Amino acid sequence: MEEKLSKEKIVRAAFELLTENPELEKLSMRKVAQKLDIQAPAIYWHVENKQALLQSMAEEIENRFIPPEPKENWKETLYAYMENYYELYQSFPCAIEIEIQTIPSYPSRLRNLDAMLAILHEAGFSIELSYMTITSLQHLLFGMLMDSSEEKKLYNKVIAGDDYLKKQIILMKQYVQEQNLNNISESIQYRQKAKQKEFFMKTLRVFLNGLDAFV
Repeated sequence: MEEKLSKEKIVRAAFELLTENPELEKLSMRKVAQKLDIQAPAIYWHVENKQALLQSMAEEIENRFIPPEPKENWKETLYAYMENYYELYQSFPCAIEIEIQTIPSYPSRLRNLDAMLAILHEAGFSIELSYMTITSLQHLLFGMLMDSSEEKKLYNKVIAGDDYLKKQIILMKQYVQEQNLNNISESIQYRQKAKQKEFFMKTLRVFLNGLDAFV
């Protein structure tokens, strides 16, 4: 028996489209309708517009988040929260872009944000510092994943034969070598070796350790 059209089915189809082509700006209600083999007007009975679709997709992502069990201290608990969020956003196409373009108005996101703020507040941080910390952690994760995503797109263009980008890479390497910019050279070598999640978790540890001064 064919599954009836529903908001959940529409959201699944939208994620399938992004898996096939991870360009959020090209996602449209019309393409989702084509994916479902239905007429576009039928979608609007369940999802008001593209923004409503993105909100539902963001909610679906957050609903899959698994809050970690409390650890021995606030720092380790937050560390576990951010590791789980890293894994979550890696499991959905365009997850960070969807998060950035939506309002966290759905219950699961609000509950998780409140829980993270509570971890810091109960550890003795002011509400102001708790908010600054959680916002900064979110920016750290979003920025790193977005940078990695855009870098991958550029890399794919180079592999596809973009001569201009190839030239820029050559010029960059030549300048670093000619000017003996050894620190940049070593940083590039480290970045080429480091795995993305490992790099994020180490950076996260540096950030959290720096908060000890405020406890």
